[in-house]
Amino acid sequence: MEANHMNGRVSPPSSSADGGTTAGSCSSLLQPNYSSRAVQEALEHLASVDLIELCSEAKVERCRATRDLRSCGRYVHYALNTCGHASLCSECSQRSDICPICRIPIPKNGNKLRLRLYYECIEAGLISKRCDERFQEKEDWENQLNADVERLYSLFDVAMENNLVSLICHCILNFFFLFIFFGCLWFNFILLLWKIFPVQKFF
Repeated sequence: MEANHMNGRVSPPSSSADGGTTAGSCSSLLQPNYSSRAVQEALEHLASVDLIELCSEAKVERCRATRDLRSCGRYVHYALNTCGHASLCSECSQRSDICPICRIPIPKNGNKLRLRLYYECIEAGLISKRCDERFQEKEDWENQLNADVERLYSLFDVAMENNLVSLICHCILNFFFLFIFFGCLWFNFILLLWKIFPVQKFF
């Protein structure tokens, strides 16, 4: 029985011939409990985001709060509910009054944070924790950028394994429209060059 996400219902993915599931490089080695609330909520969250949000959720973020005249720099697992920015670690969010990025005030009471989608999938067992530990070892900028891309692939793997058709179709449509958009820009650029530098001038 394959995993489906139709009208909010999710069922386990099909097993391979050797008893395992088809998985990406960072997928959880253990079979997630698809009846658990954590798995259901993680998959519903994944199905509801668009491509831009998905990239933001996959990006490695570090805490931007200032401690002793230096940036905190801890890895950020949570996003602020007020603005959605992943700008503060859980400890610094308790002491900060505003978001360091957009300066929107952070409420004193209530639920200030939500678990970011990538870590939500880890907590649900959809992505291996060892995968995240490997990404955190990449400190320089180039490797950090590669980690962002690999984390994005991990979320795509989860979507593919669980047949999240809405997310997959949305991403395909986005890539298609981007291709058409840049194709039109390139065509207009060629026409502009043609008008500025007619062909006969080159002969």
